[in-house]
Amino acid sequence: LLVLDVGCGEGYCARKVVEMGAAKVVGCDISDEMVNSAKQTSEGDDRFKFYASDVGNLILGLKENMDELGIDGAEDAFDIAIAVFLFNYLTTFDMEDAIMQIYRALKPGGTFVFSVPHPSMIFCHDPNAAFHLHSEGRGYYSSRNEMILGEISRIDGTKLNVMSIHKTVGDYIKAINAAGFQIVDIQEAGVTEEHLALHPNFFESVRDRPLHLIFRLKKPI
Repeated sequence: LLVLDVGCGEGYCARKVVEMGAAKVVGCDISDEMVNSAKQTSEGDDRFKFYASDVGNLILGLKENMDELGIDGAEDAFDIAIAVFLFNYLTTFDMEDAIMQIYRALKPGGTFVFSVPHPSMIFCHDPNAAFHLHSEGRGYYSSRNEMILGEISRIDGTKLNVMSIHKTVGDYIKAINAAGFQIVDIQEAGVTEEHLALHPNFFESVRDRPLHLIFRLKKPI
């Protein structure tokens, strides 16, 4: 299958879907640095093609780079599209536009899978937790489209700065419906018993919490 990886970063997820059996992955990212890193890692492997583009120009970027990417078209072209933690960087307006463009890029019957931070994370502001946002006093509805900063800890104890433009579950549903997608499945992902067995001290602080939402959508035939 031909896969479109929107917001591909340095290509980690592209490599994973090829491991799962994808014939080819086309990845785009707004960062030239990330795209160059993805190209260097996959150099010489024609199953990977990467180009720099912001998601607002997804279709245009595909059209302008068709020869380099080795694709026949930009619309109705891909079997599967993925977007892993992309929409937390976009406002609801930009997310709606991105989902509509991804819809156009997929073949009829194509699948779109995307993951986002769970909207309830706005209430996770315990500084001792492995993942927390600086969201004290923020409201679930009143904070829509506000950028919220936070930190995520690594198992080795180092901390990484993160950010999320807050959205409600309803915002995602609205954008999905506006594009014309059908919802196949929604999963709430969190820490598993396997995680706890491997690193109990690290994962205990986020036990029994929804951390991510994962949507599986279908473009009608």
